[in-house]
Amino acid sequence: MSAFRLLRRSIFVKRYCVGCDHGGSRVVGNIGRLLLLILTDLRREKLMRLFSIVFCASLIWPTFSQSVLADEPTRLDPRSPRWSPLVDVIDKVEPAVVGLFLRDEKSGGFNSGSGTIIESSGYVLTNDHVLSSDTGYAVLGKVAGKFEVVGRMPEKDMAIVRLLHVKGHLPIVPLGRSNDVHNGEAVVVAGNPGGRGITITSGIVSSKKTYLDMPNALIATNYNLLARDDYLRFDAASNRGNSGGPLVNMEGKIIGIVSRVNPEEQNAGFAIPIDRVRKLIVRIVEPELRHDRWVGVSLNPLAEAAVVAAVEEGSPAAEAGILAGDVIEMVAGTRVRNAAQYTLALDRVLRESEEVELLASRRGSAIPVSMQTIPVPRLKGVEVETLEPGLDYRMYLGKFKKLPEFETMEVERTGQVDSLNLEEIQGDQRDDFALSINAMFRVPEEGLYRFQITSDDGSRVFLHDKLFLDHDGNHPPMTVSRLVRAGAGLHPIRIDYFEGGGAQTLTAALTRLDVAGDDDGDDSASETIQTPIELQFFRVPAEDSVSKPTSDAVSE
Repeated sequence: MSAFRLLRRSIFVKRYCVGCDHGGSRVVGNIGRLLLLILTDLRREKLMRLFSIVFCASLIWPTFSQSVLADEPTRLDPRSPRWSPLVDVIDKVEPAVVGLFLRDEKSGGFNSGSGTIIESSGYVLTNDHVLSSDTGYAVLGKVAGKFEVVGRMPEKDMAIVRLLHVKGHLPIVPLGRSNDVHNGEAVVVAGNPGGRGITITSGIVSSKKTYLDMPNALIATNYNLLARDDYLRFDAASNRGNSGGPLVNMEGKIIGIVSRVNPEEQNAGFAIPIDRVRKLIVRIVEPELRHDRWVGVSLNPLAEAAVVAAVEEGSPAAEAGILAGDVIEMVAGTRVRNAAQYTLALDRVLRESEEVELLASRRGSAIPVSMQTIPVPRLKGVEVETLEPGLDYRMYLGKFKKLPEFETMEVERTGQVDSLNLEEIQGDQRDDFALSINAMFRVPEEGLYRFQITSDDGSRVFLHDKLFLDHDGNHPPMTVSRLVRAGAGLHPIRIDYFEGGGAQTLTAALTRLDVAGDDDGDDSASETIQTPIELQFFRVPAEDSVSKPTSDAVSE
């Protein structure tokens, strides 16, 4: 083969293997000229063929290698037009979304749900209805491990779980606000539909305030809706398994927990507003009550910093010099940016230690704080020499939308009943009345309890003359609950209630959360293993018949 023919082949390969890559053309041209000089001195045709094969292979290899590597994932250049604001939000959110799997005891398979990491050590926000047990499996990225429930609030369908298979700082999705959501703003939904792994959809907010307990908008005009739970409605695709996942705005912040869909309507998904989560997360987790280690600080739940709202008198925080208005910057070396992160970081610390290290700031000055926790104050039980079963009530008449000031009203009727039986108390009075009920109930032994009340319409519960649950307002049957550490004995209770019309409900329940103590002295409560307590009510006796408290613990 002549050198001239070989050069023509090289030019042909150059044009059709590398196309219009002009930089590559210059390189190929130089190589061709060099090869031509070499070939003029060669006489053996076999060697010339070898050079031709090597030369062509060197031109073809870049194209071939790119095709081989094409299936490997590559990261899109953020400067690309394809990198839209939506892609940017998804890129930030996706690493912090978790797939949750719980064993179905009936079928032997798994039920799936979703969650979002909101604290970097592995605390995950989800729905209560996702959690059929207190433990399960979580998939984060390509890694699977176990999780455990930290706390839950069934009546609001909220829960917090903790990942057990991770170490170090995990990516989070920050909590946003839902008070300024606008109809039409773009949102992202992330979750684990069908248990197939994290899937992303997008859409808009269809309605910033939807009431699922109202049959239609016409009837809603007759009610004060402020005491009812509202939901964000969105049109992004959502299916079974998305429950518990985040609804995220274009700032990359959670504005809701995906909670349910309406199968009878197209593109109708509903999310719990994140402001409700912010307000209730302390009640969900209750780290001081669960671990029986008292700090004594409460924070502003909606502030964009961990701002101290109040410090309990006589608490370790008060002794350490913490003041209302201080900002908690760090808990045990972990940065906290709001009340929710403070609560979760405190739970992590109190699981392992009775000492708490805080870094606070006050008017720009850093204040390191070290405190030794003490047991949480119990509600003191009392004993009575002579017990008479029953509850005493006073009835007031009127048209109410909220609980009235009973002190300013005339009592319509008084009486006594053996149990908390609303039908027996109201008699012939079907609507438009209010009640103030007084009694005592017995706690069999000291421990951690959940007290709950269900009412239609509004109610309040006072324990030992202090407001314990506020469930006021015109609403359908709804439940609220709260944890309390109570000593053995009798506890005074007052229940205020009103009925504005329609159905009527008033029930109360007390549940003991079994306390599993370990060698470290960490008394944490299981939410699954619970023992309902039959509430027995007794009439409040005269002052001189009440004995001393049965517990020496400081009263709440």
